[in-house]
Amino acid sequence: MRIAYLSIGGHIHTERWLRYFARKGHDVHLLTVQPAPIEGVTIHDIRTGISVKPLHYAVALGKVRRILRQIRPDLLHTHFLTGYGYWGAYSRFHPFIMTVWGDDVYTTPHESFLKGRLARTALRCADLITGDSEDILEHVVAMGGDADKCRVVQWGVDLDRFQPEAPTAVREKLGIPSASPLVISIRSFTQAYYNIDTIVRSIPAVLRERPATHFIIAGNEGDDTELRQLADELGIGPNAHFVGRIPHEELPAYLATSDVFLSVPSVDATPVSLLEAMACGTAVVISDLASGLEWVTHEENGLVVEAANRVELEDAVLRLIDAPEMRLSFARIGVEMVREKADHQAHMAGMEKLYLELVSGKEG
Repeated sequence: MRIAYLSIGGHIHTERWLRYFARKGHDVHLLTVQPAPIEGVTIHDIRTGISVKPLHYAVALGKVRRILRQIRPDLLHTHFLTGYGYWGAYSRFHPFIMTVWGDDVYTTPHESFLKGRLARTALRCADLITGDSEDILEHVVAMGGDADKCRVVQWGVDLDRFQPEAPTAVREKLGIPSASPLVISIRSFTQAYYNIDTIVRSIPAVLRERPATHFIIAGNEGDDTELRQLADELGIGPNAHFVGRIPHEELPAYLATSDVFLSVPSVDATPVSLLEAMACGTAVVISDLASGLEWVTHEENGLVVEAANRVELEDAVLRLIDAPEMRLSFARIGVEMVREKADHQAHMAGMEKLYLELVSGKEG
């Protein structure tokens, strides 16, 4: 098949998805305003250089239509409802698949009447809609998406790499003693709703009780300068390791050597990093969002706290630090669950089947 995608370039989610289909021998094209090379993928730059948003979207739409006429794909798959989803819908190309990510459903369409109308139009145009949780698809349906066209498809975990090992290279690199409890957060710095500041503010209370504890604060996107300054103000510098973006190929080592993984946003779909942490046997603390609760049951395979509740977070971290048997129990259940339900290869194979059904006219 020749598959055209509209998606965020230079993003690990886009890269992993497209690389799978390129390696399967499909002719893969990416149309994007954030061009970055992906092995085996033809990149089409749809940037306009126009700062006025309405005009930018209109000119870029013209580029999208021209490129689609030139490459004549078998299907168009748009990742992200807002922005790229608009271009996908107004390209009028079919079959048209939409994959929603998170705040493109939970927040952006509700910021204005126009954004909501554009999002609803894009959803109605889609021949198939995928998302990584039942919850996000319920929100899609509430906005007018057709429930019969919705499917849960995970980004998935590379189970060959994300395994419950215990490498020491990360601790040695950062100067963290092998016996010190280690807590990790790898959520993005781009949005306040990820509550990374809450995590940083929780560290002093943890250190008062367990001063040997160390924290790794990483993020694939955004600037952590303000968080570093906050850490300095709180006097936690020696125990708080800000490492910026961790290359995806190095991430298993960071997760497997950590005792506790934190993900406490106020808005989110299913975090891939959560599933990767579970696959590595890391005990998890998550906020009480519906998508996360599809994977974590409080006190069964993780601990659940109220989003942005610093006191609950402090208590949960201390509880896991002091309960190695609980961490091991959570790890066993988490590893089994992810291996059963979140295998990247299995979900992409399922997506390929959906592609073939659409192209042959069996779906929609």
